[in-house]
Amino acid sequence: MGPETNNSLQSRAIEWHVRLRDGDDATWEAFVEWLAQDPRHGQAYDAIEQIDLAIEPLLPGLALPQARHDAANAAGRPGVTRRSRFRRWGFAGGALAASVAAAIVLLPFFTSSRYEVATGPGQRRTVTLDGTTQVTLNGSTRISFDRRNPRFAALAAGEALFRVNHDAARPFTLEVGDKRVEDVGTVFNVVRDPGEVRVAVADGKIVYRSGNNAVPLDAGQALVDRAATGTLRVTRAAAGSAGAWEGGHLVYSGEPLSQVADDLGRSLGIRIAVSASIADRPFSGSIALDGTDPAQRARLKLALNVAIDAGADGWTMKPLDEGGAKTVK
Repeated sequence: MGPETNNSLQSRAIEWHVRLRDGDDATWEAFVEWLAQDPRHGQAYDAIEQIDLAIEPLLPGLALPQARHDAANAAGRPGVTRRSRFRRWGFAGGALAASVAAAIVLLPFFTSSRYEVATGPGQRRTVTLDGTTQVTLNGSTRISFDRRNPRFAALAAGEALFRVNHDAARPFTLEVGDKRVEDVGTVFNVVRDPGEVRVAVADGKIVYRSGNNAVPLDAGQALVDRAATGTLRVTRAAAGSAGAWEGGHLVYSGEPLSQVADDLGRSLGIRIAVSASIADRPFSGSIALDGTDPAQRARLKLALNVAIDAGADGWTMKPLDEGGAKTVK
């Protein structure tokens, strides 16, 4: 499961807030376990509780017959009330206030049709849109879709492979920051890394739009858009390279080792750094993706002609003659 977003944390906190109105002991035990999983859980719940507390003083002035009926019934029942139970656990707030708070905080979710799909390091996930368009997310990727418009997506970070059924009347549009990719019936791969966007077309054709530039790309072509230079570079893509990670390998034709390291890290789920002295060294060839064990590092050493140090926080690629690092650990 990928990392929790602020929206998912907020939604979960609201869910607990409502469930605890009539929660039994098992519910409370599950709630305490959820709080212990991550410090952010308690922070998210406290934020919802504060909204409850802010709204509750305003409720007596409202004409709510059902609320008065519920209060009368509760007054006649023996046992522990919700308020006393909340105080027992260190919380406060009324049941009706919880519902009102939930409605207020959830309003953006109901009014917006956008939703986000994310993967963790080394994870993959496939999303099918309108029955004809398929998007496969590589590791460490975040992408948004629209329930009302299956011909739209927005890539926030990472890498995704798109298989799009062309519809001239409703072209598929991918937003990548302030850039846009429009399909003309195709299969294409897009990477969004900090400061760089890369697009490669496996089949068909796309149009890449950046500012006033509209760059058509055919099958077998690739584009690199670097924010630092403000330039677009179109090249021939290595045969079979677009989305090759989906099939368990990576293909290159003169790309720098820094890019190879980023791609490997995303697919294998591990941080890979590269010594500055070899970061721009070009690499051509194919790399099989097969785990992160010593055998994989040994194959990478031979393929890339580098040494690889494995540490607690990831791998580091170095020249074979740097600091005696001549063997794969």
